[in-house]
Amino acid sequence: MVIDGIEFDSKAEGAYYLTVQNEWADGWTRQERFEIVKAFRCGHKRYAHATYRPDFVHRTNGVIDKVVDVKGGNVTLTTDARLRMKLFMMRYDIPITIARYDYHSGIFEEELI
Repeated sequence: MVIDGIEFDSKAEGAYYLTVQNEWADGWTRQERFEIVKAFRCGHKRYAHATYRPDFVHRTNGVIDKVVDVKGGNVTLTTDARLRMKLFMMRYDIPITIARYDYHSGIFEEELI
């Protein structure tokens, strides 16, 4: 789905963008990568770093105050997604908001993970 020349991964993400569109210039970014585990060595093997990429991030005066992961319908969070979110929250001390989109009503329900 493309809105304002921006390609979104899902209809739900596009719908969330439309809800914050008027505030977009005021600190919203999307698909920003955050390192949650640094690269490391264990024995003779090297392990790559791990990242978490939320759908939307909002900053006020340069400080992150909201991180949003958009889910469409009754999509369940995978074990991997939950772990990445927990590692992000542990490292950055910022809660993550899950914005669940109801395709029938067009309304988002937000909850902290």
